[in-house]
Amino acid sequence: MKELWVARLFISERTVHKIVQRHHIGEHEVRHAVVCVAGLAYVWDEDPDRGLRAIVKTAVRGRPVLIVLYPRADPLGDSYNLGSAYFVDQ
Repeated sequence: MKELWVARLFISERTVHKIVQRHHIGEHEVRHAVVCVAGLAYVWDEDPDRGLRAIVKTAVRGRPVLIVLYPRADPLGDSYNLGSAYFVDQ
């Protein structure tokens, strides 16, 4: 897997609600897991409906989690919109 750098992460209120209600993961947990964390393992995925996204494999609360990030147009670069975050050990 490649390594990704996330300098800025944007999370909509709708996505916060989804990850908390559906996946029981807090916004701050996602930020802590990916923002300014060196060596994030990821793969690019091209979804026909949603477009290009990075699927990041990391951990939250010691459990494996996948975090879906969409590249964001930003002149400084390394900025992403959160699409989802969910545990993969359930």
